[in-house]
Amino acid sequence: MSRFSGSFKRIILVQPIWLLVLVATLCLAADKAPKKDSSTLKKDDKSDTFTFKVPVDVVVVNAVVTDKQGNPVKDLTVDDFRVYEDGKLQPIHTFALESYKATQGQTSGRPTGTATTGTEDEAGSSQPRMISLVVDDLATSGPEHFVYAQEALKKVLAGDMDPGDLVSLTTSSGSVNQPFTSDRDLLLSLAAEMHKKVQRAATIKSDCPELTDLQAQLIRNNSTDPTPLRVAVTETIICQRLENLPDAERQAESMVRSAAAQQFEENQYRYRSLLSSIRQYVRSLRHFEGRKSLILISDGFLSDYVRYELQDVTDMALRSGVILNTVDIRGLYTTNYQASDRVMMGNDNESFALLSRKPQMRIDDMRYQEDPLRQLSGETGGMHIGNTNDLAAGIRKIINSQSFYYILSYATPNAKSDGRYHKIKLEVTRPGLNVTYRKGYYAPKEQLSFERRKKEDIIEALHAPGNLNEIPIQLSYNYFQMEDARYQLALMTRVNIRGMKFVEEDSRHRNLISLVVVALDENDTYIDGLEKTIELNLTSPSYAALMTHGFTSKMDVKVPPGRYRIRAVVREGMHTKMGSINKMIEVP
Repeated sequence: MSRFSGSFKRIILVQPIWLLVLVATLCLAADKAPKKDSSTLKKDDKSDTFTFKVPVDVVVVNAVVTDKQGNPVKDLTVDDFRVYEDGKLQPIHTFALESYKATQGQTSGRPTGTATTGTEDEAGSSQPRMISLVVDDLATSGPEHFVYAQEALKKVLAGDMDPGDLVSLTTSSGSVNQPFTSDRDLLLSLAAEMHKKVQRAATIKSDCPELTDLQAQLIRNNSTDPTPLRVAVTETIICQRLENLPDAERQAESMVRSAAAQQFEENQYRYRSLLSSIRQYVRSLRHFEGRKSLILISDGFLSDYVRYELQDVTDMALRSGVILNTVDIRGLYTTNYQASDRVMMGNDNESFALLSRKPQMRIDDMRYQEDPLRQLSGETGGMHIGNTNDLAAGIRKIINSQSFYYILSYATPNAKSDGRYHKIKLEVTRPGLNVTYRKGYYAPKEQLSFERRKKEDIIEALHAPGNLNEIPIQLSYNYFQMEDARYQLALMTRVNIRGMKFVEEDSRHRNLISLVVVALDENDTYIDGLEKTIELNLTSPSYAALMTHGFTSKMDVKVPPGRYRIRAVVREGMHTKMGSINKMIEVP
């Protein structure tokens, strides 16, 4: 007899934030739903848990190879590359040449399976170009920058998108979150209104002393270079009018260190929030099939104390097949004195000499904050646009560029989840070529379990900017009025599993399928939800029947008249492929 067991969990609202409810529900270990037909459906318990081994982690490396004139080199093979981790040569498992220009095709070489050496799939793909426009409103230092971003996006959306492009528009805070769409008018209207929705709170900074972020970081962490502190102390004595106090320098230094510590701590919070947001967004793109590129519009950040988080974003982008591109929103660098500098110069030669360093300190700050933007783009095969006031032209250049890059992967020899940094060296045997690639990665700080990976996948799929398309899923509904003027809403999901891979052992076909359905009202307030886990252990006839018909699941919800958003996510356990659907419905 075939075995087809499953567990069902009703998601009960216990907090106003429905996502927190879902997180808690997905972490439950016990199933309290009643049994159904014991011959086909069986309640899960600890002795009957079906899991797969988490696959061996791979390291993905994107490499941009150019000749002496800067032209892309597109005829290399896997034999032309050598990859080293911590000085040891590693066997290359997968290899392909790819491009994210819309007219270019999708190569078959993804970071799974065996190595490929040809580029015969370079053209002719029918997959869409998926462009994610992300405006940083978490780490961006000045609200005025959003105006520049808004005007640039309006110009680009008005004339630089191909009809088949799928574009999403979002802010890093989530205040704007438009899923992928080809509706240019909708995108233009969102861009025009974006200034009303972005998180506009600037970093709290002292105006006396006026510290750059880099200066505050160096002071806060007791840099061996005394210049940042001396400049700030001198400025504070002048602007706070402490010149005549006997302990002016001591008081000024106390003020400086306090201001530097506050500015540093707030910046660290903002930087980590930004990187966490980008990582989550990029991770949600893993299960989209298409040419995926993300354009981050930001004024940068300091990466010295968020190196792990920065590398984690890079690693996730490479695993998700997403090319990261960055645009520095600040425009041209300038070394001009500001009015406040000229006022405070004073007549003291020593003070003048110290304060005259401030313009260069601002330039250093801008350059240091731009470095992680360059890193994100350089290590994923993307493009960075900086030191220009024409942001629209920069975004246009990214969209219209024909960027070729090689993608290769190898199994990490590091088995420990210790958070340590591992160096990568990539060589090309053909002489005279320039290679840009990621220089290393941080090992995970902990080994994710199968259950945790599943939970994170499902939660992020529910927030993904569009419908995941690896597993086809359909949603239908019906409703009828009840006695209390409310309606019984019946939601039916149908999952097509024809493209799924199954583990075959002992003449059985095995897989684990998770299905989550969530109902939200028009304001995205949680109404009801259901989690369903189906353990498949099928004989060949049952397997063939399920391949033909798929499976269905039903959820009933009692609701008043109104508009509702239904989200459904399905995930299979062997290769962690996913599908999702998002539909607005109206009752009655």
